[in-house]
Amino acid sequence: MAFKKIEKLITTREGDIYYEFEDNGYQILYIQPANEIRSNLINYGFTGPTILCFPDQKTNFVGLRDLIEESGLKQVAQENGVGVIMVNPKDRTWKNEGRGAYEAVTNNLGIAQMNFRDGLAIMKDDALPDEQSYNILGSCVRMYVYGFGSGADYLALHYLKKISGDISMGDLGAADVTPVCVTLKDLSVMPEPEENDIRIVSINNSPEQNAVLRGSCGDVLMQDDYNLKRDFRAYVGNYRRWVSKIMKAYNYEAEGIIAKAEEVMIPIGEDNDSFRKGMPFFRASEHKVGYVTFYDKDLDVKYTKRPLMLVFHGGGDSAYATASLAEWPEIAQENGFIAVAVEMHMRVSANEVISLIDHLCEEYAIDEERIYATGFSMGGIKSWDLFQQCPERFAGLLPMDAADYPGNNCFFTKTQNINENIMVPLLYVGGVSSPLVELPCHDVRAIERMKYLAKVNGLNKKFELDENKENWEDPYVGCKGDKVEILHDEDFPKSEYFVNYYNSTDGNCYSAIMAITDHAHEIRPFTNRFAYNFIKRFSRKDGKIVIDE
Repeated sequence: MAFKKIEKLITTREGDIYYEFEDNGYQILYIQPANEIRSNLINYGFTGPTILCFPDQKTNFVGLRDLIEESGLKQVAQENGVGVIMVNPKDRTWKNEGRGAYEAVTNNLGIAQMNFRDGLAIMKDDALPDEQSYNILGSCVRMYVYGFGSGADYLALHYLKKISGDISMGDLGAADVTPVCVTLKDLSVMPEPEENDIRIVSINNSPEQNAVLRGSCGDVLMQDDYNLKRDFRAYVGNYRRWVSKIMKAYNYEAEGIIAKAEEVMIPIGEDNDSFRKGMPFFRASEHKVGYVTFYDKDLDVKYTKRPLMLVFHGGGDSAYATASLAEWPEIAQENGFIAVAVEMHMRVSANEVISLIDHLCEEYAIDEERIYATGFSMGGIKSWDLFQQCPERFAGLLPMDAADYPGNNCFFTKTQNINENIMVPLLYVGGVSSPLVELPCHDVRAIERMKYLAKVNGLNKKFELDENKENWEDPYVGCKGDKVEILHDEDFPKSEYFVNYYNSTDGNCYSAIMAITDHAHEIRPFTNRFAYNFIKRFSRKDGKIVIDE
């Protein structure tokens, strides 16, 4: 679902934007505070908190403004690049209200990878180019709900339970819209929860009310004073809902990780088909590229050279989301390198990535002998683009979960004059259970891609595979590696990680393919940690790959 129109729109001198929407008789007010973290360029809708308030009684924009400023929620929103939503009761208070208000909001949350601005995801129908609809930019992965007075009563009676719904990317696949955490202030009724895993913040409520909450909810934090900013930083924001379960959420400030939203103007490359073909009358010579830089807060990134890892997101998510889910910020912190997640990279060509690297080398102390890149899904295709277009700049590449014919690129066009002889150390990852083309067992496109890798990196195994898969040495990748390692991940005990290592004609191993059983099209931190440990041994010095033992 989506809002067909904006009922009211106000922009303040401070840059805050106020929206009014209507759904099923409910008035929904939404404030997107001005922030300094480039939320119109960096997409926080996938990863930022969704903050939803139920007031004691029907209020207006002034009341919402006062509430979020007094409670500290405005600062929470500004720090996370998101807005604050309030839904009003149909009558003066929530006393006699039935279910439906929560769904009026969750049904109108949504994700847009490119068409987002000022806290809204903007949907357009190709069949009706002059019409558009709106979602509040966000998902239920980090759904934090606040109830005050009769609003707290309403939540305590109706929504302390598992809730299913229909939401765009609500759980990046699962339609679970259950709140992650519910804050209840000044209850006047006895809560009626069903058994659930929801985290609760109970403010100024009775021992009897708290006993009921503790008996059915996942965890209860009891507070006598009112400081929602403090509670968010210390407790509420530490959780997210993923695959219908409460899990730890990243908190980079607490972890000591810098997460800096940045931007740069990049000259439009001749290989950027997004501009050259998609917009033939567009005459700009450069375009803006947004990215998020991650590194340990105590790491010297100005004067001591550090390795660089570029991270490219999938076709349906964002830079922050892919980096966070893969735990590249934590891996960077553990290993002393800089990770840079590139936003909307499908508008950025391979040669423009090189321009971005040149810019990063001016801003940070980058070890130019140790520049790596990785990507998930469409980001994996971008990693292959770098292999076939700009190999000389990289000491190693880690494409994941996407394979296509050699020459095909992330613009869905054909790259001419691809790399034929410049070897790049590479580990490729694919899920056996994926519905997409990831491994040779899935489609000839992956076979041809591995055959291309074998040619460029000079592998002894050439991936000349029989059409009859029963004759293959390996059921997933076709050509068994010169060495095979089987790994296990305690977070996914049903999976086996088959790592095939392939020797090149010089006797060294620069290339590996990992096939993971019981693994669909998904991101796993275990995989990325292993991948970095494989690739970090390589550097490129004077154009040649050197192995650091």
